[in-house]
Amino acid sequence: MKLYRILIHPKTAFATPLKGDTLFGQCCWAIRNLWGEARLIKLLQGYTDNQPFLVISDPVPEGFLARPAAPPHLLGLDTENPRERKQIKARRWLPEDVLTKPVGAWGQEALSEADMMDRLQLKGPFLRHENRTHNSLNRLTGTTGTGETGFAPYDRALTWYHPEVRLSVYAALDDDRFDFTLENLSEALMAVGQQGYGKEASSGLGKFEVLDAAPYDPPRPAAPNAWLTLAPSAPQGQQWKAERCYYETFTRFGRHGDRAVLGGKPFKNPVLMADSFAILAPTVFEPSARVAGRGIGGVSKAIGTAVHQGYAPVFGVQWEEAQ
Repeated sequence: MKLYRILIHPKTAFATPLKGDTLFGQCCWAIRNLWGEARLIKLLQGYTDNQPFLVISDPVPEGFLARPAAPPHLLGLDTENPRERKQIKARRWLPEDVLTKPVGAWGQEALSEADMMDRLQLKGPFLRHENRTHNSLNRLTGTTGTGETGFAPYDRALTWYHPEVRLSVYAALDDDRFDFTLENLSEALMAVGQQGYGKEASSGLGKFEVLDAAPYDPPRPAAPNAWLTLAPSAPQGQQWKAERCYYETFTRFGRHGDRAVLGGKPFKNPVLMADSFAILAPTVFEPSARVAGRGIGGVSKAIGTAVHQGYAPVFGVQWEEAQ
Protein backbone atom coordinates (compact mmCIF):
# COMPACT_ATOMS: atom_id res chain seq x y z
CA MET A 1 0.00 0.00 0.00
CA LYS A 2 1.05 3.60 -0.59
CA LEU A 3 0.62 6.46 1.86
CA TYR A 4 -0.93 9.76 0.83
CA ARG A 5 -1.74 13.00 2.62
CA ILE A 6 -4.91 14.92 1.84
CA LEU A 7 -5.29 18.45 3.18
CA ILE A 8 -8.83 19.56 4.05
CA HIS A 9 -10.31 22.82 5.29
CA PRO A 10 -13.36 22.69 7.61
CA LYS A 11 -16.07 25.10 6.49
CA THR A 12 -18.80 24.63 9.13
CA ALA A 13 -19.35 23.24 12.61
CA PHE A 14 -19.32 19.47 13.18
CA ALA A 15 -21.83 17.53 15.28
CA THR A 16 -19.88 14.26 14.92
CA PRO A 17 -16.17 14.05 15.87
CA LEU A 18 -13.88 13.64 12.87
CA LYS A 19 -12.59 10.05 13.10
CA GLY A 20 -10.95 7.89 10.46
CA ASP A 21 -13.32 4.91 10.70
CA THR A 22 -16.41 7.10 10.33
CA LEU A 23 -14.81 8.99 7.44
CA PHE A 24 -14.07 5.66 5.73
CA GLY A 25 -17.73 4.67 6.01
CA GLN A 26 -18.87 7.92 4.42
CA CYS A 27 -16.30 7.49 1.64
CA CYS A 28 -17.82 4.08 0.90
CA TRP A 29 -21.23 5.68 0.50
CA ALA A 30 -19.69 8.35 -1.75
CA ILE A 31 -18.11 5.62 -3.91
CA ARG A 32 -21.47 3.89 -4.22
CA ASN A 33 -23.24 7.10 -5.18
CA LEU A 34 -20.55 8.25 -7.63
CA TRP A 35 -19.65 4.98 -9.39
CA GLY A 36 -22.29 2.44 -8.42
CA GLU A 37 -22.74 -0.35 -5.91
CA ALA A 38 -20.96 -2.93 -8.09
CA ARG A 39 -17.70 -0.99 -7.90
CA LEU A 40 -17.91 -0.65 -4.13
CA ILE A 41 -18.56 -4.38 -3.72
CA LYS A 42 -15.53 -5.14 -5.87
CA LEU A 43 -13.32 -2.78 -3.86
CA LEU A 44 -14.41 -4.38 -0.59
CA GLN A 45 -13.49 -7.91 -1.68
CA GLY A 46 -10.93 -9.27 0.77
CA TYR A 47 -11.44 -6.37 3.17
CA THR A 48 -11.84 -8.63 6.20
CA ASP A 49 -8.96 -10.87 5.01
CA ASN A 50 -6.21 -8.30 5.50
CA GLN A 51 -6.64 -6.88 1.99
CA PRO A 52 -8.14 -3.39 2.44
CA PHE A 53 -8.27 -1.14 -0.60
CA LEU A 54 -8.30 2.00 1.57
CA VAL A 55 -7.57 2.97 5.19
CA ILE A 56 -8.17 6.53 6.40
CA SER A 57 -6.75 8.39 9.42
CA ASP A 58 -8.28 10.90 11.79
CA PRO A 59 -7.83 14.47 10.53
CA VAL A 60 -5.16 16.29 12.57
CA PRO A 61 -3.73 19.83 12.39
CA GLU A 62 -1.31 20.14 9.49
CA GLY A 63 2.20 19.28 10.66
CA PHE A 64 1.12 17.94 14.06
CA LEU A 65 0.13 14.68 15.75
CA ALA A 66 -1.79 13.99 18.93
CA ARG A 67 0.21 12.78 21.92
CA PRO A 68 -0.07 8.99 22.23
CA ALA A 69 -1.82 7.20 25.07
CA ALA A 70 1.42 6.03 26.74
CA PRO A 71 2.03 7.06 30.38
CA PRO A 72 3.67 10.51 30.56
CA HIS A 73 6.87 9.27 32.22
CA LEU A 74 7.50 6.89 29.30
CA LEU A 75 7.40 9.89 26.96
CA GLY A 76 10.02 11.71 29.01
CA LEU A 77 7.59 13.98 30.85
CA ASP A 78 8.44 14.80 34.46
CA THR A 79 5.44 13.95 36.63
CA GLU A 80 7.16 14.22 40.01
CA ASN A 81 6.05 17.78 40.68
CA PRO A 82 2.27 17.82 41.39
CA ARG A 83 2.05 21.48 40.38
CA GLU A 84 3.14 20.66 36.84
CA ARG A 85 0.76 17.76 36.23
CA LYS A 86 -2.04 19.99 34.96
CA GLN A 87 0.35 21.64 32.49
CA ILE A 88 1.63 18.23 31.38
CA LYS A 89 -1.93 17.04 30.75
CA ALA A 90 -2.55 20.08 28.54
CA ARG A 91 0.48 19.35 26.33
CA ARG A 92 -1.48 17.13 23.93
CA TRP A 93 0.13 17.97 20.57
CA LEU A 94 3.42 16.97 18.97
CA PRO A 95 5.17 18.44 15.92
CA GLU A 96 5.44 15.75 13.26
CA ASP A 97 9.24 15.80 13.22
CA VAL A 98 9.30 14.07 16.65
CA LEU A 99 8.93 10.86 14.62
CA THR A 100 12.69 11.00 14.00
CA LYS A 101 13.36 10.71 17.75
CA PRO A 102 12.82 7.82 20.18
CA VAL A 103 9.41 7.83 21.86
CA GLY A 104 11.05 8.50 25.23
CA ALA A 105 12.12 11.96 23.98
CA TRP A 106 8.72 13.04 22.68
CA GLY A 107 7.57 14.62 25.91
CA GLN A 108 10.11 17.43 25.61
CA GLU A 109 8.48 18.43 22.29
CA ALA A 110 4.85 18.23 23.48
CA LEU A 111 2.86 21.44 23.11
CA SER A 112 -0.34 22.86 24.52
CA GLU A 113 -3.09 23.92 22.13
CA ALA A 114 -2.08 27.57 22.53
CA ASP A 115 1.58 26.77 21.74
CA MET A 116 0.53 24.75 18.69
CA MET A 117 -1.56 27.64 17.38
CA ASP A 118 1.42 29.96 17.87
CA ARG A 119 3.53 27.58 15.75
CA LEU A 120 0.81 27.69 13.08
CA GLN A 121 0.82 31.51 13.34
CA LEU A 122 -2.91 31.54 14.02
CA LYS A 123 -4.72 33.53 16.70
CA GLY A 124 -7.49 32.02 18.76
CA PRO A 125 -8.37 28.48 19.86
CA PHE A 126 -7.98 25.44 17.63
CA LEU A 127 -11.43 24.16 18.63
CA ARG A 128 -14.48 25.96 19.93
CA HIS A 129 -17.40 24.06 21.47
CA GLU A 130 -21.00 25.12 21.87
CA ASN A 131 -24.38 23.57 22.61
CA ARG A 132 -27.27 24.32 20.27
CA THR A 133 -30.80 23.73 21.54
CA HIS A 134 -33.27 21.83 19.34
CA ASN A 135 -36.77 20.51 19.87
CA SER A 136 -38.47 17.35 18.63
CA LEU A 137 -41.23 17.93 16.09
CA ASN A 138 -44.31 15.94 15.20
CA ARG A 139 -43.79 15.44 11.47
CA LEU A 140 -47.53 14.99 10.87
CA THR A 141 -48.62 18.25 12.45
CA GLY A 142 -45.44 20.30 12.07
CA THR A 143 -45.64 21.29 15.73
CA THR A 144 -43.94 20.29 18.97
CA GLY A 145 -47.06 18.36 19.92
CA THR A 146 -49.34 18.55 22.92
CA GLY A 147 -49.55 17.02 26.37
CA GLU A 148 -46.87 16.35 28.92
CA THR A 149 -44.32 15.04 26.38
CA GLY A 150 -45.13 17.45 23.57
CA PHE A 151 -42.32 19.91 24.25
CA ALA A 152 -39.04 17.95 24.24
CA PRO A 153 -36.00 20.23 23.84
CA TYR A 154 -32.51 18.76 23.63
CA ASP A 155 -28.98 20.08 23.14
CA ARG A 156 -26.69 19.23 20.23
CA ALA A 157 -22.95 19.58 20.95
CA LEU A 158 -21.16 21.36 18.09
CA THR A 159 -17.44 21.77 17.40
CA TRP A 160 -16.02 24.63 15.36
CA TYR A 161 -12.48 24.56 13.99
CA HIS A 162 -10.39 27.71 13.66
CA PRO A 163 -11.49 29.28 10.35
CA GLU A 164 -7.95 29.23 8.91
CA VAL A 165 -6.77 25.85 10.14
CA ARG A 166 -5.94 23.06 7.68
CA LEU A 167 -6.22 19.40 8.62
CA SER A 168 -4.13 16.49 7.36
CA VAL A 169 -5.84 13.21 6.49
CA TYR A 170 -3.47 10.29 5.89
CA ALA A 171 -4.71 7.53 3.61
CA ALA A 172 -3.15 4.14 2.87
CA LEU A 173 -4.29 3.15 -0.60
CA ASP A 174 -3.68 -0.09 -2.49
CA ASP A 175 -3.92 1.39 -5.98
CA ASP A 176 -1.70 -1.35 -7.46
CA ARG A 177 -4.26 -4.11 -6.87
CA PHE A 178 -7.49 -2.15 -6.96
CA ASP A 179 -9.00 0.13 -9.58
CA PHE A 180 -9.08 3.10 -7.23
CA THR A 181 -6.62 5.98 -7.48
CA LEU A 182 -5.71 9.04 -5.43
CA GLU A 183 -7.84 11.10 -7.81
CA ASN A 184 -10.81 8.83 -7.09
CA LEU A 185 -10.24 9.18 -3.35
CA SER A 186 -10.04 12.97 -3.63
CA GLU A 187 -13.31 12.99 -5.56
CA ALA A 188 -15.00 10.80 -2.95
CA LEU A 189 -13.76 13.02 -0.10
CA MET A 190 -14.94 16.12 -1.96
CA ALA A 191 -18.39 14.53 -2.24
CA VAL A 192 -18.41 13.84 1.51
CA GLY A 193 -17.31 17.40 2.25
CA GLN A 194 -19.99 18.89 0.01
CA GLN A 195 -22.79 16.71 1.38
CA GLY A 196 -21.64 16.98 4.99
CA TYR A 197 -20.03 14.64 7.49
CA GLY A 198 -21.90 13.04 10.37
CA LYS A 199 -24.97 14.26 12.20
CA GLU A 200 -27.02 17.20 10.98
CA ALA A 201 -25.41 17.15 7.53
CA SER A 202 -28.82 17.94 6.03
CA SER A 203 -28.88 21.05 8.23
CA GLY A 204 -25.57 22.34 6.87
CA LEU A 205 -23.09 20.86 9.34
CA GLY A 206 -19.97 18.80 8.64
CA LYS A 207 -18.88 20.61 5.47
CA PHE A 208 -15.23 20.74 4.36
CA GLU A 209 -13.22 21.25 1.18
CA VAL A 210 -10.29 19.26 -0.19
CA LEU A 211 -7.26 21.49 -0.79
CA ASP A 212 -4.53 19.09 -1.91
CA ALA A 213 -3.66 15.40 -2.19
CA ALA A 214 -0.19 13.97 -2.76
CA PRO A 215 2.08 11.01 -1.88
CA TYR A 216 3.59 11.32 1.57
CA ASP A 217 6.76 9.96 3.15
CA PRO A 218 6.63 10.54 6.93
CA PRO A 219 9.72 11.32 9.04
CA ARG A 220 11.41 8.12 10.27
CA PRO A 221 13.48 7.23 13.33
CA ALA A 222 16.82 5.46 13.04
CA ALA A 223 15.54 2.09 14.27
CA PRO A 224 11.71 1.82 14.16
CA ASN A 225 10.24 -1.13 16.04
CA ALA A 226 6.63 -0.15 16.79
CA TRP A 227 3.63 1.62 15.26
CA LEU A 228 1.82 4.84 16.06
CA THR A 229 -1.77 4.41 14.88
CA LEU A 230 -3.56 7.34 13.25
CA ALA A 231 -7.15 6.11 13.55
CA PRO A 232 -9.25 3.82 15.76
CA SER A 233 -8.19 0.20 15.22
CA ALA A 234 -9.07 -3.38 16.14
CA PRO A 235 -5.77 -5.07 17.08
CA GLN A 236 -7.52 -8.11 18.59
CA GLY A 237 -6.28 -11.51 17.49
CA GLN A 238 -2.90 -10.30 16.22
CA GLN A 239 0.60 -10.86 17.57
CA TRP A 240 1.79 -8.05 19.83
CA LYS A 241 4.31 -7.49 22.59
CA ALA A 242 1.58 -6.77 25.13
CA GLU A 243 3.91 -5.14 27.65
CA ARG A 244 4.97 -2.57 25.03
CA CYS A 245 1.51 -1.63 23.74
CA TYR A 246 -0.33 1.40 25.07
CA TYR A 247 -3.82 2.47 24.04
CA GLU A 248 -7.21 3.60 25.31
CA THR A 249 -10.26 1.52 24.46
CA PHE A 250 -13.75 2.67 23.54
CA THR A 251 -16.88 1.05 22.17
CA ARG A 252 -18.00 2.18 18.73
CA PHE A 253 -21.80 2.25 18.57
CA GLY A 254 -21.97 2.72 14.81
CA ARG A 255 -24.94 3.41 12.62
CA HIS A 256 -25.60 3.45 8.92
CA GLY A 257 -25.56 6.66 6.95
CA ASP A 258 -26.96 7.88 3.63
CA ARG A 259 -30.08 6.07 2.39
CA ALA A 260 -29.55 3.12 4.78
CA VAL A 261 -31.00 5.18 7.64
CA LEU A 262 -34.41 4.76 5.97
CA GLY A 263 -34.41 0.96 6.21
CA GLY A 264 -35.67 0.82 9.78
CA LYS A 265 -32.46 -0.72 11.20
CA PRO A 266 -29.82 2.00 11.13
CA PHE A 267 -27.87 0.82 14.18
CA LYS A 268 -24.85 -1.47 13.89
CA ASN A 269 -23.50 -3.96 16.39
CA PRO A 270 -21.09 -2.37 18.92
CA VAL A 271 -17.37 -2.86 18.30
CA LEU A 272 -14.60 -2.62 20.91
CA MET A 273 -11.70 -0.58 19.50
CA ALA A 274 -8.34 0.88 20.47
CA ASP A 275 -8.56 4.64 20.08
CA SER A 276 -6.39 6.68 17.73
CA PHE A 277 -2.73 7.39 18.55
CA ALA A 278 -2.05 4.10 20.24
CA ILE A 279 1.45 2.66 20.32
CA LEU A 280 1.49 -0.98 19.20
CA ALA A 281 4.64 -3.12 19.24
CA PRO A 282 4.29 -6.20 16.99
CA THR A 283 6.25 -9.37 17.67
CA VAL A 284 7.56 -9.15 14.10
CA PHE A 285 8.04 -5.59 12.84
CA GLU A 286 7.48 -5.00 9.10
CA PRO A 287 9.13 -1.69 8.12
CA SER A 288 7.16 -1.50 4.87
CA ALA A 289 3.72 -1.95 6.47
CA ARG A 290 1.34 1.00 6.15
CA VAL A 291 -1.59 -0.23 8.27
CA ALA A 292 -2.26 -2.18 11.47
CA GLY A 293 -5.40 -3.86 12.77
CA ARG A 294 -8.04 -5.80 10.86
CA GLY A 295 -11.24 -5.37 8.91
CA ILE A 296 -14.45 -6.09 10.80
CA GLY A 297 -17.48 -7.81 9.29
CA GLY A 298 -20.82 -8.86 10.73
CA VAL A 299 -21.54 -5.39 12.08
CA SER A 300 -25.00 -4.94 10.58
CA LYS A 301 -28.30 -6.81 10.63
CA ALA A 302 -29.65 -4.57 7.86
CA ILE A 303 -26.75 -4.89 5.37
CA GLY A 304 -25.00 -8.23 5.77
CA THR A 305 -22.03 -7.23 3.61
CA ALA A 306 -21.27 -4.07 5.63
CA VAL A 307 -17.77 -3.77 7.09
CA HIS A 308 -16.14 -1.48 9.61
CA GLN A 309 -12.65 -0.01 9.31
CA GLY A 310 -10.70 -1.75 12.07
CA TYR A 311 -7.44 -0.89 10.31
CA ALA A 312 -5.46 2.27 11.00
CA PRO A 313 -2.71 3.98 8.99
CA VAL A 314 0.54 3.82 10.96
CA PHE A 315 3.83 5.66 11.30
CA GLY A 316 6.92 3.76 12.40
CA VAL A 317 8.34 4.82 15.79
CA GLN A 318 11.37 3.86 17.83
CA TRP A 319 10.08 2.41 21.08
CA GLU A 320 12.97 1.48 23.35
CA GLU A 321 12.92 -2.02 24.72
CA ALA A 322 12.17 -2.49 28.41
CA GLN A 323 15.22 -2.50 30.65
